[in-house]
This record gives sequence, C-alpha cells and structure tokens, in this order.
Amino acid sequence: MELNLRMINTVSSIRDDKEPGPASPRVYNASLLMAFLANVFQLIAVSLLFRYSDFVNVLGGDEWHLGWIVGIASFGAIACRLIQGTAIDRFGPGLVWIISLIGEIIAILWHLGIDSVSGTEVYLARSLFAMSLAGTFGAWISFISLQAPHQRIAEVIGVIGSSGFVGMAIGPTIGDWIFADAGTYANQVERMFHVATFTATLSLLFAALAWWLASRNDLLKSNSRAVFDNPLRVIWNSKPGFILVIGMLMGLTIGFPGTYLRPFAESLDIENIKAFFIIYNVVAFVSRLLFRNAPQVLGLSNTILLGFGFMTLSMLLYLPLQNEDGFWLPATAGGLAPCFLFPSVVAACTNSFAKIHRGIATQLILGMYDLGVLVGMPVIGYLVIEARAKGLEPYPFTIKALLGTIVTVSLVYLLIEKLKPRRDDRPSETSSSETSSSETSSSDPGHNLP
Repeated sequence: MELNLRMINTVSSIRDDKEPGPASPRVYNASLLMAFLANVFQLIAVSLLFRYSDFVNVLGGDEWHLGWIVGIASFGAIACRLIQGTAIDRFGPGLVWIISLIGEIIAILWHLGIDSVSGTEVYLARSLFAMSLAGTFGAWISFISLQAPHQRIAEVIGVIGSSGFVGMAIGPTIGDWIFADAGTYANQVERMFHVATFTATLSLLFAALAWWLASRNDLLKSNSRAVFDNPLRVIWNSKPGFILVIGMLMGLTIGFPGTYLRPFAESLDIENIKAFFIIYNVVAFVSRLLFRNAPQVLGLSNTILLGFGFMTLSMLLYLPLQNEDGFWLPATAGGLAPCFLFPSVVAACTNSFAKIHRGIATQLILGMYDLGVLVGMPVIGYLVIEARAKGLEPYPFTIKALLGTIVTVSLVYLLIEKLKPRRDDRPSETSSSETSSSETSSSDPGHNLP
C-alpha cells in the first residue's frame, strides 16, 4: 500500500507540477525527464558491455586477461574522482556530464580498432571508459540533485535514479539477441560495440537537451564548496576504520556478476544471461523501495551484515546452477544484497566524518568500492586459471573462495562492532536522506554494479 501511494504521489507531482501546492513545490520537469531518458540509454550501453569477456576471447585472451583489464581500468576511476568532483563544482555538472559522455563514446569506438589483448591499447581504452563512467554518473547525480529542494533530494534521486534499473534490464537482453543472430563471433562482438555506441550517443543527445532545458529555465543552483581542507588529513583525523575494508569487499562481490557471469555461464553451456539481469534489477528496484528504512530500523551494522548474508546466499546458489532457468535463485538473493549494503556502508563511513566533510567521506567509500574491483577482478581471474590448470572445477572453486572471504570479513566486522561501546548506530533522518543520494551516484555499473 505504501509503495502504491508513493507511485501515485509521484505521478500526481508530475501531472500537477504546473500548479504545485504550497507544501509540494514544483520539482519534476522536462529537464529531469530528459535526464531520466539519458540514464536509461547510458545504462543500456554499459550493461551491453557485460559481455566484455566475449571481446577478450576474440582477441585470444582468457579470464586472467579479463580480470587485469577490468581491474586496472578501475584505477582510472579511482584516480580521477576528486578531480572530476572539483570540475563539477567549478564548471557545473552539465558540462562535465557532456564531456564524460563524449569520452565514453570515444572509448567504446576505440575498442573496434584493437586487435591484441597483450598490448597497452586495450588497457588504455578500458581505462578511458571507466574514467568517463565515473564522470558521467557523478555529474548526472549532481545535475538532478541540484534541481530539487533540500528536503526532496532523496525522493528525486530515487525516482529519477530508477532509470538505471530499466537500462540494466534492457541491455543484457539486447546483448543476447545480438549473439543469437547469425554471423561470426568477431562480427557479433563488433555489433555489440556498435549498438553500445548508438545508445551512448542517444544518452548524449538527451543529456544535452536536459542541460539546455535546465539552463534556459535557470533550474540549476550553485554548487560551490566552502571548505577546502586537505582530504588526506581529514581522512586521517576521522579514522573511518574497518568500514573501508567492508567497502572493498562490497565492490568485489557486487562486481562479480557484471564481469564473470558471462564466462561462468559459458562454462555451463548457458548461452543467454538476460534472465539473470532482468530478475536482478527488478528485485533490486522493488527492494530498494520496500526496505529503504532498514538502516533506521535495524541499525547500520546489522543492515550491513544482513546485506552480506544475502550476498553469501547468492554465491551459494551459483553452485548448483545447471541451466538458464536456475538464474532466478542467485539473481534474487544478489538483487537483495545491494539494497541493504549500499546505503548502510556509505552511512557508516560518513558517520565517522564531520558533516562539513561529507563529500570527502562519500568519495572515500566509493573509491574503496572501486579499489575492491581493482584488486578483486584480477584475483578472481587468477583463481579461475589456477583451478583449471590443476584440474579443479574453476568457477565452483573460485565461488567457494569468495564465500570464505565474505564470511571471514563479516565475522571480523561483527567482532569489531561487538567490542565497540554500546551506541545507537541508526542514522538520523537527515543522514539517511544524504546517504540515499550518495548510494545512487555509485551506480558505476561499470562499475557494475550493483
């Protein structure tokens, strides 16, 4: 009932934004509609490249190369976060959004000219793609949040941010259609990049239109920073602690299906992966709305442990997988995990910082997420190759290693939390609202995702 009322109120706000009531100022507009559509096409392009392993295979590479290419490229996203954030504040989110999308399109097209997996070119192209994604999503979330009154930022980000789930459900479906068509394997991979370029270009056009509409109607507010403290000194003084390790583990586990589901499915002679991502995104979308108050009810640490509980269940459900029909089990548990993990991990990190340093705290935990991808993807690739070389079942072995890592880190985190002085770690209403904003900005599905 609550969900239905939320949807009805949202639709009513869109319909009535020409004559808003005094308690419901106009928020939804044509600019945000264009931003919604831009993100749909952006995520279609990103999720099409969940089949990046096919590109690596065409070049003669394997899981080892895949892990290093994706992992090293994520370093670019980590390295440029603070620079892009400064650019957003100085030049405005619209300009950074457009430039980042152009960089993304260039990176996708660049892949079409690469003919070797051993050279530096493939690493540079994937790095440009990762850096462009970091800029695109950071600028996009700033663009839409600046158009909302403070008390409705989380609402607007939640409504407009749902576009990501739409795009991520469509992209893998298109990918399955491409690879089901007649033609050589190399031609199918080339077609994947062409379609990704087309949808990214559509995203660019809608982004430009959104920026023009917002500028014409003077909808964007100033986003200048008043505090310029040394971020390293702020982090040192705030001492966020073990939550940074939790952030890395979150990146490692949530990033697994976006990079390795395709080769894992191939090892089981499963051709189509669209069912997994459709179920995953539907569950993630619904659970984010239904359980958005979990951190306030359960407390941050308990919600984090619950999220890793669902992640553990998802990994366990990969093991008996035999055909495409079995995807719904790990996809359902996997879709529930980020619903609990993202807002709670971000809030637990930002709670260690003073409110004036909330931006540094958010960038730090998202950077740790990226670091989990940077370190984790090559390690997973190494485990797969080593298990295969020793005659073991490569993916079951690797998944069991991931299970051991999740359980070990979760137990350490539980012990640390138990040894802390008793306190109420449930975030305040204000903190929760800001956390929701931060969570959505990470959907670097290329970052994957989550």
